[in-house]
Amino acid sequence: MSQDVQRQFFDKLAARYDGRYLRARWPRNQELKARVVARAVGTAIERGPVVEVGCGTGQIAELLLRSHPELRYVGLDLSEPMLDVARSRLERFADRAELRVVAGDDLPLAEATYAAAFGVDVLHHVDDQTRLLRALRAALAPGATVVFLEGNPRFPLATLLALVQREERGLLQIGFGNLRRWFEDAGLEDVRVAYGPLYTPPGPARVEPALDAVDRAIGRVPFLRALAIFLIAEGRAP
Repeated sequence: MSQDVQRQFFDKLAARYDGRYLRARWPRNQELKARVVARAVGTAIERGPVVEVGCGTGQIAELLLRSHPELRYVGLDLSEPMLDVARSRLERFADRAELRVVAGDDLPLAEATYAAAFGVDVLHHVDDQTRLLRALRAALAPGATVVFLEGNPRFPLATLLALVQREERGLLQIGFGNLRRWFEDAGLEDVRVAYGPLYTPPGPARVEPALDAVDRAIGRVPFLRALAIFLIAEGRAP
């Protein structure tokens, strides 16, 4: 699907995005993803700068900036209205956070500069994933980590979303084989793809310990591991 179609979709969605799927009220999903990203990039989150592709309204960025006071962050997105929300959310972090719009096919990034890069639910919105990852690789310092979290189409709600929302149809392409191929064709090394954590529905903070216990228990069942809410693809810049 074209970049213009995706941009229009997110432009219209920006004002209500944080309320979609109870993201603002019960942020357990974002908190989980932020922890996975932080573990994957390791000490790079303190060295920085770290770039996020498809930062949206800055939910993941806010969590990372708040929990890692040394982080220097650059967020990219193709939707100005989404970035407007992100600017408001991240303004208290001052010069530790910078936001840039992606206006065409090229990423507005200097070469060989960034200590790590990540994206959350981005690749399934992209026409040419290898091209995007290749452009991102060029912006990374040698040895920098790249990690993307993408919805698992085996997770029932992800499948349903892909079937009813045309802008989410790319979820059906997500899988171990394609993720590995996109990363390797982009020239990234040490590529690994794995299931993310199991994930029960979000809820009030008081029930989160119980939900976490459920996730740990069902995560030990091999068949249910394949129903993880997202996949984790990691690689390293040469």
